[in-house]
Amino acid sequence: MASSGPRSEVFTTVLVNERGMVADWPQHRQRMNDHAARLRIELPETGPTVSVPQSEQRCLARIGFSPEHGWSVSVRPLQLRNEPVDAISVAAPRWNARTNGTKHGDWTAYKDAAEAAEKVGCDAALLIHEHAVVDADRATPMVLDEDGTVWVAHASEGGVNGITATVLEAMLPSLGLPVVKGRLNERTVARCAEFVLVGTGMGVCRVDTIDGVKTGDSTALSTACHRLLSQHFTEEATWSSTGPDHVETRDGSC
Repeated sequence: MASSGPRSEVFTTVLVNERGMVADWPQHRQRMNDHAARLRIELPETGPTVSVPQSEQRCLARIGFSPEHGWSVSVRPLQLRNEPVDAISVAAPRWNARTNGTKHGDWTAYKDAAEAAEKVGCDAALLIHEHAVVDADRATPMVLDEDGTVWVAHASEGGVNGITATVLEAMLPSLGLPVVKGRLNERTVARCAEFVLVGTGMGVCRVDTIDGVKTGDSTALSTACHRLLSQHFTEEATWSSTGPDHVETRDGSC
């Protein structure tokens, strides 16, 4: 669907398992509700049905709602996931305070950031605004400080409130890794013990280099996140269906 401005669509990307069930759908739906309200899009009370062929592997489904076209679902395979990555830094796209941080219909800048990383042989792009990391092209940055504190950019910085990051934020303190919302400025990133990207598609990816500069040597944060998410995805309560409405599924299958 061609972009015609932020208010043309609201969307989310979900993880679908081998049985066609969606991970953390209530959280995704609540975020869509919140983002739609900010974008002045009225969502139907009933959600879409993610109907994909059962497969031996998990996949991703992009669920969108357009005031003009209604619900849509497109499916694609998982690609880069749970691997060490190299990242570049690019300028963060900005709209306005109401629009920044929502998953909206004018997503081209995020796609361009991912393509810029790929063109130089890297795997991800970190989005920078006023000398601080505010988001990444497909995931949420999390930084392990040298004192054992995990830092995540505050929503006021303009990044998307990631579902995977929210799940981990609630669980990491149980492993002795307190989470703090703040500003991921140059000093925080430069001195970090570990830098990771977490997201629905990427899982947990440790960032080895940023703009060719090596990051910290620790693996404590990525190891903890892998452990917690592995347990999370084995729990039946994590998985559910999305709703009774029929929607078109396109762009292939798992």
